[in-house]
Amino acid sequence: MHLNAIRPAFALVLAFSLLFNAALAANAADSNTAVAEPKMATPAALPPKMVNPLKAKTITVKLKSAVVFTVKNPEIWKGKVVNPKIAKFVAGGPISAYETYPSLTPLKKGKTTISLTDGKKTYFLKLTVS
Repeated sequence: MHLNAIRPAFALVLAFSLLFNAALAANAADSNTAVAEPKMATPAALPPKMVNPLKAKTITVKLKSAVVFTVKNPEIWKGKVVNPKIAKFVAGGPISAYETYPSLTPLKKGKTTISLTDGKKTYFLKLTVS
């Protein structure tokens, strides 16, 4: 019995909403409002380049990307960029609930050298930002 009362009420609500939407569509056609077309999304940055500093000697990376060093014990690694206008070293370690790897953020196109150390051994890498 309860279902029989709901069906007519649902039909009335549906009919009213269709009439209301039709009225809005008729008014929209008469207006001078410009409709913005959605553009394709372009990525703001490229994915990072993963580098093992124990094996790599040179790194080539695009300007809008990043270099992430895949190392054990990321919190102990320190780095220095010879020309800090080309790239910036970002130390790794615990951040809140996760741990980050050390990385490089390219700042400008050019070439420079990076020194990375784990406290025992120092590694030198040549960086080219294009």
